[in-house]
Amino acid sequence: MVNDKNIKIQSNQKFSAASLGYFVRLPLTQHNLALATLLTKMQGNASESYPDPAMIAARFSELYSFRFEAAPQLFGKVLVISYLVDFVEPQEILDPDYNYREIMETFIDLVTNPLLVAKNLELSQRQLRDEYQELVAQPNNRALIDFFNYWYQDQPDYAASFLGPIEEIEAATVQDVRRFFDSLESCPSCLLGQAYDARQVARLANEGLDASGLSLAFPMSDLAIAAPDLRFAKAAEQGNQQAQLFLGYGYKALPNLADLACGTVLREYLTGEQSSRLFAKVREEKGAAYAVESNWYADNSLFLINAGLDPGKVELTEQIIAKEMQMVADGRIDPGLLKQSKQALVNRQLINQDSSAWLLARKIRYALHENYEGFNFAQAVKAVTSKDLANFVKNLYLNESYVLK
Repeated sequence: MVNDKNIKIQSNQKFSAASLGYFVRLPLTQHNLALATLLTKMQGNASESYPDPAMIAARFSELYSFRFEAAPQLFGKVLVISYLVDFVEPQEILDPDYNYREIMETFIDLVTNPLLVAKNLELSQRQLRDEYQELVAQPNNRALIDFFNYWYQDQPDYAASFLGPIEEIEAATVQDVRRFFDSLESCPSCLLGQAYDARQVARLANEGLDASGLSLAFPMSDLAIAAPDLRFAKAAEQGNQQAQLFLGYGYKALPNLADLACGTVLREYLTGEQSSRLFAKVREEKGAAYAVESNWYADNSLFLINAGLDPGKVELTEQIIAKEMQMVADGRIDPGLLKQSKQALVNRQLINQDSSAWLLARKIRYALHENYEGFNFAQAVKAVTSKDLANFVKNLYLNESYVLK
């Protein structure tokens, strides 16, 4: 359902649970990520109506399977604060006190009335400090943080990953968080999702959400970040038993929709399943890695391959990966594996369409990208040819090699 605000709720006749998301868009900076992380942690802990975590938990229990999540997400140059809720449809529960109004009032209260007091701030800061320590204690996370810090050394705001600068989170005051929260009212925002009675949910959202940002244009045309041209290798010693290898390939242009599909197919072809090229060559044949995977960060113009491996086999692994990438660029592509990779992606999308959470994640991505409207990802994947894949890899260059041992 569409109205004069950025509220689009589709009628859900398929699922027994509804899924909604309220999204606020703002520029990605280290400062914004740190404050967004802290704010959303505080909102998950308490609100003005439910001033401690126990009361929040009790309220969720009253609403049966009500689940609320608040967290920042990164999309290229953009940070999106995401407030997600899913709940059993009222018609599934024979309880007159369980209805859309009760559900929406609770959701809107959690989003719009955070408890911005010292006690909640200190609790949230402690929780985030513990989360950060757990994150960086894992070598693969530590290596990923280092990788992005080098990749965006000339654009440090885009190096933001995970929680944002922990120092800024720990130093923030209640006044800092309140100023940040107040500024969100004028940031572009939208409410998306699906519910059985879409019209009633949209009406309740219109009544309860009055942020001026709901009337601003939400999509962007310049969201992607061009890859830097660095071409260097870095290594660090941490005394780990297993080395972490990260190879970052920059894309020579800002990716378009065809590139989005090609990069995803390449990821599946190289590391998707046990029969994929790098899984077979690096792990099965050479025993050079315990794990190998790849990711296509289209919004960052970055194709990233990483592996956890024996420190003595880093050079061998780099050689294997370089050889496999060159083979794809030369058009020496296994047609059977390419067909299998494309089919695996299409099958996965068909399965995911039975997940309301996946559908909501797709909605926000499509809402953000100005040119995504009407894009059929499965069809684009099916259309990828060996020549397309080869041309895509020809546009990649090894921009950063990082090893943490």
